[in-house]
Amino acid sequence: MAIKENFVMTKSSFPVAIGLSAALLWSSAAQAANEKHYGVVCLRNDTKANITYSRKVGDGGWETRFLAPGDRWKISHRYDRSNENRSPTVRVRYDADASGRRFSQSRELDRLAAVGDTCQEARIYAFQYEPRNRSFITLERVQ
Repeated sequence: MAIKENFVMTKSSFPVAIGLSAALLWSSAAQAANEKHYGVVCLRNDTKANITYSRKVGDGGWETRFLAPGDRWKISHRYDRSNENRSPTVRVRYDADASGRRFSQSRELDRLAAVGDTCQEARIYAFQYEPRNRSFITLERVQ
């Protein structure tokens, strides 16, 4: 003998059904709001010098850029799908000798997977004076 079940909505079960539906919708919306859509890196100049550097993104060519004291440069990569967490490599070359001689340094910058594409959500690197010798500039990850 087959058992047949019927769901009957009563006045007392209606608030429960509405509550469950709202919880499911809120859970889906909260999950979507936390999905990472970008790989972001931000470069800032914490020195009092104008920084000239070259950058290369992925297989692209080297481009010369300038960063004034206190300025920032951000690059973001939108993922093909959420939470992909793969972006083209970002490389930076710069002259680390602030005394006028040339001492070329290079650094590969790591991006941070983020919901948005702002410096507030990015992996942050800063040009800074070397602590023991202000004649040299370093590029350090600060966040």
